[in-house]
Amino acid sequence: MHNKKIYISISHLLFNIIKNDKLKYFLRKEEAFRKEVIKLIDLLLLLESDKFKCRYNRKKVAAEFAKAYVKITKVSNRFEAADDDINSEEIYAEYSRVVTFINENYKVMRKTLTNEEEIFTIEDIESNAKLSSDYVKKMDEKLAEEAKEKAEKEAKENAEKEKANSDKKKTNSSTENMNQQNFNQQQNFFGGNMGGNVPPNIFMNPKFYPFKTKPKYMPLIKKLFTVLMLITIIFYVALTIYVGTIKVDLSKNDNSYMHILFQDQKWDQFKDFFYVISNTSSTRVNIPNSMNIFAQSTTNVGAIIFGAFYLIWFGYIGFTFWKKQDASRLKYRVSGFMLLIIAILLIYIVITSSASISNDLVMNKWKAFENLTIQQISDTSNPGEVTGNYYNDFIKALSSDFKSQIDIIITLSVITLVSSILTLMGALMLVIVNPKKDVQKIMKARTEQANATMAAMQGKHYEIDPSLFDEDEQEQN
Repeated sequence: MHNKKIYISISHLLFNIIKNDKLKYFLRKEEAFRKEVIKLIDLLLLLESDKFKCRYNRKKVAAEFAKAYVKITKVSNRFEAADDDINSEEIYAEYSRVVTFINENYKVMRKTLTNEEEIFTIEDIESNAKLSSDYVKKMDEKLAEEAKEKAEKEAKENAEKEKANSDKKKTNSSTENMNQQNFNQQQNFFGGNMGGNVPPNIFMNPKFYPFKTKPKYMPLIKKLFTVLMLITIIFYVALTIYVGTIKVDLSKNDNSYMHILFQDQKWDQFKDFFYVISNTSSTRVNIPNSMNIFAQSTTNVGAIIFGAFYLIWFGYIGFTFWKKQDASRLKYRVSGFMLLIIAILLIYIVITSSASISNDLVMNKWKAFENLTIQQISDTSNPGEVTGNYYNDFIKALSSDFKSQIDIIITLSVITLVSSILTLMGALMLVIVNPKKDVQKIMKARTEQANATMAAMQGKHYEIDPSLFDEDEQEQN
């Protein structure tokens, strides 16, 4: 956002504060609120300095708001311009944070705080820089009454909780006695009728293999799949991080690539960027001072975190595929749900990497800049068409100046694309060779489990059919 616009927004926020009696009351009473207002005034002093030269209707208003602050709070403070190494985005972020602070703590609508429709003068600031003693007394009494009501309500609730807890303890004591009786009855039943020998659960036995086949080469296929999967994710993460390191300077001056896009622009006349949707429609857009070569925010933290998640999650899956498994059902089979999740993530990587396998595709990410135009300070209405935009020169400059970096991106993208497609094919192969459930064996296991349970209840011994428990030596191709 432009510095002048930020200056005006902060000025209106301060004026909306001193117009509001409730906010003036809390400004006098609460130190935390005073600190926030001091920060805003310090930011105005910075924006009025020779570095930015911002004004409100050609007048400096920071000093006037400082005087109003002292009159309202009856507290003397030192006001000084904030550090000049802060940029426009950080100043606007501070303004937004203070708006949120007031909205959440004092229940004043954001629309009221950010209203910029009323044009004010220095005289208006002076006339609102007062807080009547009657209003202060009224608010003191109101808050004291509210505090008293809150305390009485809390005391009542605590009393009700103590009573409920007392009743609950009595109920729990009675319930515990009944549960102990039921437990003793169950112990007598199972201990007497089952002889204390509860049959083991067949389905929990690691040697029970409820599938039709044991593909001999499944462990090898899982390892090859792991290698492909890790190659894919390593190159994808490398691509993501490398793209984030390539910064394109889009500052509003004659030395940046923005000047190549708008060669005729005098930046001291700049007001806002607009994206032209049609001949009758356009919308204001905020262009940061730098972007990566994919026309994304240079921080791109989300993509890096997502890539790190990919690396950790795929690494964990690869570890489970690679390590030696004792249970046959883990050794010869892969979860279908896990393969589905992997396939979805791989498809995303395929789509992402395929969009940067050539110079034209990389430059196509800047396509939106073709419809970009500028509103000058002197313009009174939003622009309705694209003017002064040298998009082709802009693209040629990017292609030429970042040729070596784009070549590296293309190489990483092609490797990522090929390896991700091969990994998808590996996932498809795993689906094909994945053994199917043996329904008859599962039904037989259920029958055997029921027979063993009935025999145990009658105090008898029952031997479960050993053919249900397959050994690894009985492999099938």
